[in-house]
Amino acid sequence: MHARLAKARFLAVFFPLVLLAAAAPAQHEVTGELAQPVGALTVTPVVVVAGATGRTGRLVLEQLAKDKRYKVKALARDPAKARRELGAGYEWVAADVTKPESLVAPLRGATYVVCAIDATERSGPNGPEFVDYGGVVNLADAARAGGVRQVALISSIGVGGEGGFTRWILNTIGGDVLKWKAKGEDYLRASGVPYSIIRPGGLSDDPGGATGLRLVQDVDAFGNITRADTATVAIATLGNPAAVGKTFEVVADDQARPGAWRSAFAALKTDR
Repeated sequence: MHARLAKARFLAVFFPLVLLAAAAPAQHEVTGELAQPVGALTVTPVVVVAGATGRTGRLVLEQLAKDKRYKVKALARDPAKARRELGAGYEWVAADVTKPESLVAPLRGATYVVCAIDATERSGPNGPEFVDYGGVVNLADAARAGGVRQVALISSIGVGGEGGFTRWILNTIGGDVLKWKAKGEDYLRASGVPYSIIRPGGLSDDPGGATGLRLVQDVDAFGNITRADTATVAIATLGNPAAVGKTFEVVADDQARPGAWRSAFAALKTDR
C-alpha cells in the first residue's frame, strides 16, 4: 500500500513535466555554498541559460542572477515577451534551440550553458524529438563551436532505463519524451564538450531548501524534488571538476541534512 501511494504521488508531480502545463515561478532559497568555478578565468564567466522561460529554467535564471560571480544571458524565442513576464533585469537574447543558426552568436565565447529546455507539445516542431533531442544536439554543436567550457543538462529521472509502468506511461503521454531525452544525453556525451547531466525526480513547485537531497547513479531511482532544488544542483555543477563528465539522478531525501549533497559529487562515477 505504501509503495502504491508513493508511486501515485510521484506520478502526480511528474506528469506536469510531460504535459508541460504553464505555471507561475515558485519562490525558493539556495542552500549551502556554491562551488567556485574551476580554472584560471581572467574575465567574469558567462552563463547562458537555455529554456530560461520554463518553469525550471526561470528558477535557474533567478538563482544565477543573485550570484555575483557570473554574467548571465537568458535565451528566449521572444525576448520582448520574456521581459514583460519575467522582468527586464535579465539580459535576454533571441534564440530558438530548434534553429541551430540562432545559437551561434549567443554561445560564442560563453563559459557555461545550463540547459533546462523541455518540449511544449507531444509531437510536432515543439515536441520531444525536436526539443529534448534536436535542441540538445544544436546546443552541443554550438557549445563546441563557441568554446563553451561546460554544459549542465537538466534531463529527467527514468532516462536511460528500460521498461516499467512509469516509463511506459510517461513515454505514452509525453510522445516518447524519455526516449528522446536519452538520445539528447547520448549526443552531448559524445560531443566532446565537458558536461554534467542532472536527472531530477518528479518535479514540484514547492519552495527549495526544505529537505536534503540524494545524488545517485541508478536508472531505476525513484523520488521527487522541487524545481528550485533542481536549479540549485545544476548551478552547483558549473566549474566543478567533481561533477564534470557525470550523469546522475537527484531526489529529495528527508533523512539528509540540507546542503550535505554538495560533497557527494566526488563519489559519483565518471561516465564511460
